[in-house]
Amino acid sequence: MGAVTTHPHYRPLWAGLALCAAVFTESLALVAVGLRRRRVPPPALAVADAAALAVALVVGGGLADRAHGHTWAYFAYPFSLLASIGFGLVVTRLPTVLALAAVPASAYAATAALRLGEPWWNAVPNGVPYLANAGIAWAVARALRRTGRELDAATATAALREAELAAERERVRHARLLHDRVLQTLETLARTPWITEPGLRAQVRAEAVWLRGFVRGEHPAPGRDAAAGRDGSAHLAHGLAVLAQDMARVGLTVELNTAQLRAAGRAGAAPAVPAAVVEALVDAAREALANVLRHAGTPRAVVRAELTASAVLVSVLDDGKGFDPSAVPVGGLGLRGSVRDRVTGVGGRVRVRVESAPDAGTYVEMRVPLRRA
Repeated sequence: MGAVTTHPHYRPLWAGLALCAAVFTESLALVAVGLRRRRVPPPALAVADAAALAVALVVGGGLADRAHGHTWAYFAYPFSLLASIGFGLVVTRLPTVLALAAVPASAYAATAALRLGEPWWNAVPNGVPYLANAGIAWAVARALRRTGRELDAATATAALREAELAAERERVRHARLLHDRVLQTLETLARTPWITEPGLRAQVRAEAVWLRGFVRGEHPAPGRDAAAGRDGSAHLAHGLAVLAQDMARVGLTVELNTAQLRAAGRAGAAPAVPAAVVEALVDAAREALANVLRHAGTPRAVVRAELTASAVLVSVLDDGKGFDPSAVPVGGLGLRGSVRDRVTGVGGRVRVRVESAPDAGTYVEMRVPLRRA
């Protein structure tokens, strides 16, 4: 600044200093916005900056000392040339970056040729560095943004794997607890004469076999199969088929009818069945069949599954001795509460209907409304 105030070529002095102060204030405002937002300023401010640089070049060209051939535009030129780098850092589209850089470039070329008398072959090439600076800055910023996205994706993947690892550790811990406590108790009960009813003892033995398989990882959660690509209707049919096999091992013959369910799933006309609903319905059907095994006094039951445009339905029918529903205390039908809790726990709704009469068998129906994706 001392050179500016003492060198006789920098005239008119105060007008030029005012121009420098205006450019400095505008640049400081852009820096303040970036620091406040903790990111580059918005593209709208890049447009304002391009206009301000063009004005500074035009005004600086008018502040000229004709006697010595000096102009304040020569002062604004290197500053505006460096400032054009910001266009490439702020704006993501290359054509827009070049258009913004062309504003001060055109202003300088026009000022140098029309007001300062420079030949066009000298003035126009001096505007090219604006475009080059902005283009190079855009390429560097684009590479940095791509690297940032890749780093974010890698971080998210690492966090997901860590969560999966933590969940697996928790599953192993729970499996160890089930093995050491619940499984040992079930297997002991199945071997000892403490349970005198054959059907109940067979059910305990079957549950112990299933639990040992679960501890070994032989029975994955339904959600895991669905994530692997199996649709909900097919998974429900598969789960009910496995359930029928389990019941057969403990002496209950299950006639399974899932033809309509499979056909609707293949046609794709019905809404998808969420994995949580599949799990709830299979568990509820298991509980209903366990009730048949314990109380109905019949070796047979029928399980039917249907899928409509608005709901999925699973029913269990037996021809056993039945009961009088009016004689059951309030809350005595545990099946209703258990399946309702399972489905409502994942944000769904369920309707459980139980029909029975003495010596007329029992019919249990579970209907869950579905939403189209």
